[in-house]
Amino acid sequence: MTETPEPGEIDLDNIALTQSLLSVNDRLRAVAAPVTRDLNRREADTLLRSYLEPRCFADAVRRLATCHLLVLVGAEETGKRLGAIALLSRMSLAEGTITVLSPAATAAELLSRTEYAPGRAYLVHDWIAASTDRTELVNLARKLAELGSFLVITRNGAPSQAVEVERPWAPPDPGELFDLCLSTFDRRADLSPEALGQARDRALTLPTPARVVRLATRLVRGEEPAGEEVAAWFDTKPPMRGVLAAAALAFVHPLPEPAFEEQLARLDRIWQAHERGPYAPSGPHPLIASSGGLVAFRAPHHREQVLAELVARYGFWLWQPLREWVRSLAGQGLDVRVRAAEGVAALAAYALKETQQELLDVWARGSGAERLAAADALSFMCADDTLAPEALRLALAWAEDPAHVSATAAAVALGGGLSVRYPADSVKGLWRLASGGGPAATVAGQSLELLLRQADGRDDAQSRIVTTLAASLRQDD
Repeated sequence: MTETPEPGEIDLDNIALTQSLLSVNDRLRAVAAPVTRDLNRREADTLLRSYLEPRCFADAVRRLATCHLLVLVGAEETGKRLGAIALLSRMSLAEGTITVLSPAATAAELLSRTEYAPGRAYLVHDWIAASTDRTELVNLARKLAELGSFLVITRNGAPSQAVEVERPWAPPDPGELFDLCLSTFDRRADLSPEALGQARDRALTLPTPARVVRLATRLVRGEEPAGEEVAAWFDTKPPMRGVLAAAALAFVHPLPEPAFEEQLARLDRIWQAHERGPYAPSGPHPLIASSGGLVAFRAPHHREQVLAELVARYGFWLWQPLREWVRSLAGQGLDVRVRAAEGVAALAAYALKETQQELLDVWARGSGAERLAAADALSFMCADDTLAPEALRLALAWAEDPAHVSATAAAVALGGGLSVRYPADSVKGLWRLASGGGPAATVAGQSLELLLRQADGRDDAQSRIVTTLAASLRQDD
């Protein structure tokens, strides 16, 4: 990477950096579609194939049918998105398509700047608007009722004062959901009673419906339930050298052996400086293998499970030096930086608030390499449906002050993975930054140019939105 003389600026013309952005976007495009799109009946039915209605569902159906607007409020990953789709599927509609709107739209924008067709269904998932204005939401409900249309919004957190349109949401019973999944997949008869009982007991301990469904899916495919071997290893209270090796690999997986040993030695030194405690000498690791000169976990799912166990089992004495080491990875070259960004994105699934405060926000205020790492992390977060709106929220927050150095990180992120999941929000954000002056304007202009070059010649939903909206903004300028 080449730093520019301008403080706060990032050079997006760097060939290696451009190739990195294109690679990240291509990887994401292969596994994820734009969030803001039309969801047809077949897609909705597929998503609802193993959906179990929670006890609050029947009342929610009645309230949506009466109010035409319903905000489902509750903890993260409690099935609100599928609940919203199931609720809308119960309404009397002119057609079965559900239009998914941007989670960044404010209540005022949903009321005054969004066009609703009569008899249609709309969804806003994981709403990230800073304010839930009661008056505007009530007025929006009246507007939708006049059109005979329906909108369901899902939001993490506690209920607000907009009690007329809000409904607390809770997940379904995990045991009942597990049983439904096995019945739906039609594989219960192929499982031994012992295996079935053990798996159901594990399902009862899982925190979210999505993890229950994943457990049932692995079981019927004959796969080993992910994470059991990892948890069993941590149960043995392994020596610190082994813990540090697993933690290091979780943030740089996979890496050539010499580079991994170098980074592990750096982590050792940082940990020793904080704790000054002994650790066991290196040796074979039950979760890590080296093949063809590359160090990696023995199973791909080990990375996420190691992070989950580290968050659940270890406190400040491990995480303080570990975070210091992770922050430093941004300056260790392109290969390490991108892997570290992917590791930080994976960590966000288990400790979002801490990841934002201790890693992402710090990187966004840092050097050019650190801001690129922050942007890459947001791009990798976009591969996860739950983390994608959080990545958008962070990028828009960093972009609020175009003069702040973090706005340059936002400009890269909006041209990266966010442009795949939220193309309209990304183009609007980049256009606003590019028009604002200062280092962020330069980076946003470069990022927007690269985004348009990517879209040129492609015929997919994301590219059409990018090119159409950019042309419209140019006309209005």
